[in-house]
Amino acid sequence: MLINFLVSVALASSGSSLRQNQKFDYNKHAELDAAGNIYVSSDEGKLIKMAGAGHCIEVMFALDRQTVGCSVARDTEPEEAMRSLRLEIYLKNGQKRIIESKTPIVEWNFWHDGQQVAVHWSSPGKGSYALYDSANAHLVEEFPEPDEGSSLPEWAKGRGQVQDESVPMGLDYDRERTKWIAQVMRRIAKIEPGMKRQDLLKVFTTEGGLSTRFQRTYVYSGCPYIKVNVRFKSASNDGNSDQEEPDDIIESISHPYLAWGVMD
Repeated sequence: MLINFLVSVALASSGSSLRQNQKFDYNKHAELDAAGNIYVSSDEGKLIKMAGAGHCIEVMFALDRQTVGCSVARDTEPEEAMRSLRLEIYLKNGQKRIIESKTPIVEWNFWHDGQQVAVHWSSPGKGSYALYDSANAHLVEEFPEPDEGSSLPEWAKGRGQVQDESVPMGLDYDRERTKWIAQVMRRIAKIEPGMKRQDLLKVFTTEGGLSTRFQRTYVYSGCPYIKVNVRFKSASNDGNSDQEEPDDIIESISHPYLAWGVMD
């Protein structure tokens, strides 16, 4: 499970993020406000608060934009705090359903447009997969963790596995991907020390995480998993300023490398 507070995933899928300090009282859909509070809608469109900021490790909106899932943070030691034992489902009109276990959640996702929710539970040996009805949290189907992930039912496959299986395979595809990588490497190689930040931004864009004006990780504009680390020096010798300037000079740029995305 990606851990950098995966609320960003929910925001991307729901399209319901709100501007900072925006006030609202009515809406036909569930909402996640800028502070991290979760709301569902009543039949009249009145928003009902279901959870406050920090209550959830991960928030996910179903495609119906009425059903919201929340894997609840554990108030324990830091190494266990992000291993949730409890999944809360928030429904229209302020209803809440609870799914929990004695073993932590590995991954979960909505199924059938939010009508069901699939949960992968861990265990000391093999884990298990369970499919629940969102409306009442009743168990619909259970499946032991197999030796081969390919034998899983469709509902039990995680987001990563579904994405992997959707990638077209074959010799022709491999050749095209190889050509694309070569093109990317040639384009990146044109960015050299002595060039300016504005030149770099024609090929790369910024990423979250720790950074300063003089050192930052950038991601390739065509793929956020291709990265470089760049050091700069000020073009105007104002070395104490924190403000990035387009004319800042590239002092060094690393070889491109692959890594998962980082979010603030």
